[in-house]
Amino acid sequence: DPEPAMTRPSSPTRLAGAVALLLLTPSLAAAQPQVTRPENPPVFAITNARVVPVSGAPLARATVVVADGVIRAVGQGVALPEGAWVLDAEGLTVYPGLVDAMSSVALPAARQSPGGGGGFGGGGGFGGGEIDPDAYSWGPEYRPGTFTWVSAADALDPDDARVERWRSAGFTTAITAPADGYVPGDAAVVNLAGSRGREMVVRNRVATRVNLQARGYPGYPGALLGSFAYLKQLYLDGQHYDRVWSTYEADPRGKTRPEWDRALEPIRDALRTRRPILFPADDRNQIQRAIATTEVMGLPPIVYGVQEGYAAADVLARAGVPAIVNVDWPTAPRGADPDTDTPLATLRLREWAPTTPARLSEAGVAFGFSSGTLDSADEVLERVRVAIRAGLTPEDALRALTLWPARIFGVEDRIGSVEPGKIANLVIADGDLFAEGTGVRWSVVDGVLYPAPSARPTVAAGEGEDAPGARGGRSGRAATRDDVVPGTVPMARDRGAYRDDPVTVIRGATVVTMGERGTLENGTVVIRDGKIAAVGGAELAVPQGARVVDGTGMYLTPGIIDAHSHIAADAINEGSVNVSAMVRMKDVLDPGDVGIYRALAGGVTTINLLHGSANPIGGQNAILKMRWGADADELLVEDAPEGIKFALGENTKRDRNPDRYPATRMGVQDVVRQAFLDAQAYTARWETYEAARARGDDDVLPPARDLKLEAVAEILRGERDIHAHSYRSDEILQLIRTAEEFGVTIRTFQHVLEGYKVADEIAAHGAGASTFSDWWAYKVEAYDAIPHNAALMTERGVLVTINSDSGEEMRHLNQEAAKTQKWGGMDDERALAMVTRNAAEQLGIAHRVGTIEVGKDADLVLFSGPPLTIDAAPQQTYVDGKLYFDRDLDRERQRAIQEEKAALKAKHQGATGSRVVTDSDAPAAGREEIR
Repeated sequence: DPEPAMTRPSSPTRLAGAVALLLLTPSLAAAQPQVTRPENPPVFAITNARVVPVSGAPLARATVVVADGVIRAVGQGVALPEGAWVLDAEGLTVYPGLVDAMSSVALPAARQSPGGGGGFGGGGGFGGGEIDPDAYSWGPEYRPGTFTWVSAADALDPDDARVERWRSAGFTTAITAPADGYVPGDAAVVNLAGSRGREMVVRNRVATRVNLQARGYPGYPGALLGSFAYLKQLYLDGQHYDRVWSTYEADPRGKTRPEWDRALEPIRDALRTRRPILFPADDRNQIQRAIATTEVMGLPPIVYGVQEGYAAADVLARAGVPAIVNVDWPTAPRGADPDTDTPLATLRLREWAPTTPARLSEAGVAFGFSSGTLDSADEVLERVRVAIRAGLTPEDALRALTLWPARIFGVEDRIGSVEPGKIANLVIADGDLFAEGTGVRWSVVDGVLYPAPSARPTVAAGEGEDAPGARGGRSGRAATRDDVVPGTVPMARDRGAYRDDPVTVIRGATVVTMGERGTLENGTVVIRDGKIAAVGGAELAVPQGARVVDGTGMYLTPGIIDAHSHIAADAINEGSVNVSAMVRMKDVLDPGDVGIYRALAGGVTTINLLHGSANPIGGQNAILKMRWGADADELLVEDAPEGIKFALGENTKRDRNPDRYPATRMGVQDVVRQAFLDAQAYTARWETYEAARARGDDDVLPPARDLKLEAVAEILRGERDIHAHSYRSDEILQLIRTAEEFGVTIRTFQHVLEGYKVADEIAAHGAGASTFSDWWAYKVEAYDAIPHNAALMTERGVLVTINSDSGEEMRHLNQEAAKTQKWGGMDDERALAMVTRNAAEQLGIAHRVGTIEVGKDADLVLFSGPPLTIDAAPQQTYVDGKLYFDRDLDRERQRAIQEEKAALKAKHQGATGSRVVTDSDAPAAGREEIR
């Protein structure tokens, strides 16, 4: 191939015709004597081109003048500078250089993974070889996988083969970031040219990347729970560090110099400059988590990944958060068995992910495109074309590849559009950039022209190897069945309430109120605006316009409450440390867990979502309503008391890798006592600070916040309830005595299988008990368990509930309660109370739920028969007056899901039928035993 035809002019007009001739006739170009252009002409002009500046309307037959790496002029009729070299771009189009908005291009492998390899550090260090205790993270102060001082700009590799591949496809700039660790370091904007790394940097430290998983760092955080807590604590430490140093620097005389910290110093700078956090998030729930977490961290987020952003455009728009969309769209594996039972969620993602850019654009969300794990920049453009076929306008696709990422990362004044004064980053193509077969002819990076390796003279379509799509150097590939136009298979409505009527009346049922009204034959319950408005007999009038439900022959009860559950969460245990009070189940809620809907099908309307039992002091609980289809924060019972999980016995002291204290039951109590003592000291520091402020001492600094000790201090102040996993009677007494030593009352003992032995002591302490119906002797510390436990504790004055601790057992919790009648002779009311009224009292929400009384939330279950019988089945379940489960309507919903899935499989896998597999059929892997 000839050199790009560029000649130094003596007469610009004559030169234009000559260059055009040279472009079309390579043999003539080789035969005619011509001036040899310099390798990097300092001044040149691109003439007769169609110019798409992005910041304005396209220009026909325009000129772009470049001098010393900067765009000097753009327009029609622009005068050529004296001595400029000229490229006649007749028939070509000039665009701004493209931007890969998040990548590792130009980073050596060592900088991509500063922490080395290895498996996931997790859950107390189970699995793999022996772990060196000195290499284990025993808490947030160890700062594992944290490299805040690192920047991508520190070790750029201009010889990375991807630099040329990306540039040849029209990418002139990349936002490149270290990849490994919880905080790998800062991203930099780099131009994809130059012989040395420092020549590539456009702007350093434009955002700090964080991850929620990190390989090769055993210990804390060992689960998703801990990752959120760790990032929040790290940046709270940075905020305190900044306050301390700022105070010292303002007037250092007479003050002790603070200790310099390599990890916190960059955070201090980030806080001052408002450097964004690059936070991983794909779906609506993860995006909401990212926004909430970075709010505590004190810095604005940029979310990356975002392939399910089609369902979260409104969230991003309201928060004003930009997104980096990974264009490596999910597709069915090539050669996949068409009968593979692919989950519906996976099929939906394949169908809808490419619609994300269009949805974001329509909502006004600024976004860029990331190459993700793609190894070819040509493929990036092809995947963008898929997004265009899925509804994204070509204009916004171009903005997402140029101006928008420049704006997101604060370099809009330098790159992203073809404007005078900006860096000369350009791409010259032989057609519309997003048309199949268009090829990149030249890229201009920092004012240097780079011909595409396989660029050839333009010829008419269909002529031999140079036909569009046939030659090398094209930014495309032949369309395949993977390149499906998405969005054509409508989603079945598989979540949300079936009905939400302003007024509903349930008539004719036997109403088991569990309250002062007792049981009402042929009763009537009026629901208005989510609350129980009236309870009575057949004489109650039906309000005008009400929806009437005929409950004849059926039984209406309060919604069932599960006092110990582990559904609706993406993680259960942060088992890497012995006190994990800083982690919160609220941070890992999964509102899409199909277990929520299945719970509703069993009549469960409220659960106590608990942390696991891996540590003496575990994580903070969350009390949830089963509002299927709601966002994570909408599941929370708004005014429920805060709580925390404690655990005694075998689970907390079991052998770990590396060994972790405690290793004995004595040690468990010591851990609890020491945490209480540490929290007392923490509280005292804050009280001293508040007293000084009250005296008018404005110079005193607040203590550093400690999320772990804050939670424990709330226990000591009576602001956070303890729910304690327990088995043996001796340990139950130990915890009671330890708690009373500090003036604390245990809210509930969970499992409490030997509670019958110390029922008087539990009652005297004021604790409740939440136990199993008939599980006993399934491990050594349960050998003395008996199925009469619930009844015996009830007789001694303990407030008792029956819980599930199981996503399956919770679906027939009414029948689990009925077992207390067989084993303990409980009457109907006391048995049913164990999964309704008593549970509401234990969780501190009896003012809202647990009985059918006027003013309470309309959480109700309509059973086919007496609720404690073996054949009783929920027909309808209401939460806040909304119908979330209906046995008849469920059949219609399942049919719609089946039809959608069949259509998606036919489209993406070539299959015509399948069994429905919903989002959460498989149990979560890696969970520690939690009973």
